[in-house]
Order: sequence, then C-alpha cells, then structure tokens
Amino acid sequence: MMETCNKELVQKLKEKGFHISTAESCTGGMVAASIVDVPGASDVFEEGYITYSNRVKEKLLSVLSETIEKYTVVSSQAAKEMAAGTQERTGSELTVSVTGYAGPGDAEDGTKAGTVYIGTCFNGEARAKGFLFEGDRKQVRRQAAEEAVRFALERITEGE
Repeated sequence: MMETCNKELVQKLKEKGFHISTAESCTGGMVAASIVDVPGASDVFEEGYITYSNRVKEKLLSVLSETIEKYTVVSSQAAKEMAAGTQERTGSELTVSVTGYAGPGDAEDGTKAGTVYIGTCFNGEARAKGFLFEGDRKQVRRQAAEEAVRFALERITEGE
C-alpha cells in the first residue's frame, strides 16, 4: 500500500509540475526516504528537514514559540506552522510535516503515545490532521510516514 501511494504521489507531482519538501520530527526522515525510494523522485523532491528539537523547529521552520507554549509541539497548530514554514523556506508547491509522540509510554505532559499530527501546505494553504496510532514506537513512526504520504497525495488530487 505504502509503495503504491508513494509512486502515485511522485507521478501526480510530475504530471502537475509540482515539487515537494518535507519537515519531520518523530518520523526522522522516513517520509522523505519513502518518497525518494521511488524512481524519478529527483524530478519532484526538493529537500527534507529533520527538526527534532523545538529550537530547530523555531529556527528553521518559523514555528512560533507561542504556538509551542500554548498548544505544545505535538499539535495541529505546530504541524501547520511546520508545513507553512517549509513552503516559505523551500518554495515547493506542496510540503508535508510530521510531529508527534511515538512513545514508549505517554509523554510527561500527558500526551498519549501514538499521538501524531501531520501537516500539509499546498500553494499557501496549510491544513493538519491528528491521529492516534497503535503499536510500538517503530510501528507508530511507520504509520505516521504512510499517512503523511497519503495526506500529501490527497491535497494535490483534490478536485480532480
């Protein structure tokens, strides 16, 4: 399933002449890696950021410290700001971001293990979706990467 989605995403981006960039936290580059696994991805994949710390999310992606303080970094607001900041920085028509808490165990602030927010920004419009994935740390990260690709594909095929 994942491979099919990735191929379809790369194909749609090529057809439309669009580029994609990624910003990842808990997935640590899995989204970018899954895209560049597809032959021909070099035509559409621009760049990817792994912004694990809050400081780097603020510095590289323009995530506001106020957003992190008010909503935490594992929030739809942070995911949208990560995606929008990536678009601003890269100029890619489509960006995707992932922020979450993969576990094990719940976070100190009470965030449940498996909580992930995925953001996309397509031509200046940022959106986010929240998920609560089941499984161990590795399974949560894999599911998050799959959903990130699916959400990116959904954004560029809307209205077709």
